[in-house]
Amino acid sequence: MLALVTLATRGLGAFFSKVAGAHQVYVPSYMTVASACVCLVGIAIHIVQRHPFELSANMSGLASLQGILGGIGFFTILLAFRLGGQGSILLPIAALTILVSVPLTFIVYREPVTATKLLGFGFGITSIIFLTR
Repeated sequence: MLALVTLATRGLGAFFSKVAGAHQVYVPSYMTVASACVCLVGIAIHIVQRHPFELSANMSGLASLQGILGGIGFFTILLAFRLGGQGSILLPIAALTILVSVPLTFIVYREPVTATKLLGFGFGITSIIFLTR
């Protein structure tokens, strides 16, 4: 269920990036407002769950790196849309993140690689390639 919520919210977010690019937004301003809203959601969750802020130095570094990489990715896709890129091409290419994350998950966490998983991975990549045509 949580993965489906993620699918819907990230899918809508990706579409909103296309809308922003089509409206020629200044990308850093758009990113700043979007990031502020992410921070507000995090703060709200802390308040609702009544859990103190806690994060080790290692995980703070990892979170910072993820934020930097996410910011670069967010900037580049918004800029591509602003320059007239088609959502039907750019969004599937951006979805190819599975080419990085899935193999790293197999390697780092030694998750079992089965024929079914490889077939699904292949179908996922193939579907994204077909969508860009």
